[in-house]
Amino acid sequence: MNSKTLSLIQKIIVIVIAVIAAFFYINIMKNPEEAGGSIDGMLRFTYFILVLTLIGAALVWLKDILSNPKKLMQTLIFVGLFALVVLVAKYMLASNQPVDFSSKLHVDANTSNWVDTGLYTFYILAAVAILLMFLSPVLSLMGGGHKAVEAVEEVFDDDDDDDDIVEEIED
Repeated sequence: MNSKTLSLIQKIIVIVIAVIAAFFYINIMKNPEEAGGSIDGMLRFTYFILVLTLIGAALVWLKDILSNPKKLMQTLIFVGLFALVVLVAKYMLASNQPVDFSSKLHVDANTSNWVDTGLYTFYILAAVAILLMFLSPVLSLMGGGHKAVEAVEEVFDDDDDDDDIVEEIED
């Protein structure tokens, strides 16, 4: 399939989705008092489109990752690092003590722990991102930034020149 055909198919899908959404919207506006069924249908349609989009994105991602072993290894390394950050946040930083917000919200210890874990994970990742934003120009000014990037890229190359990588890192 060429790009013109794919573009035409994409436009047709968008038009069909827009017509279905307009149908639900018109039904809601005609009878706002009795719109419960139309709202339910519109929400189900929205969830269906969301699930299709997520499945499509996952399939494209899997195809890309599985077709390039170098990208697969990089992805596994970063997923492992992310899991390490979450484990540190969960077992070293988060507490199990529930917070009493009000009588309407009942938060148990497990929920409180996961909320703390999410917050601490965000704080750690934000701090790393900010640190790297400031560290990147400093490394490039010192002339060492590009060598580190080249050394990491060499690790993921298919060549068996492991001795060259060690020499570059030592320099």
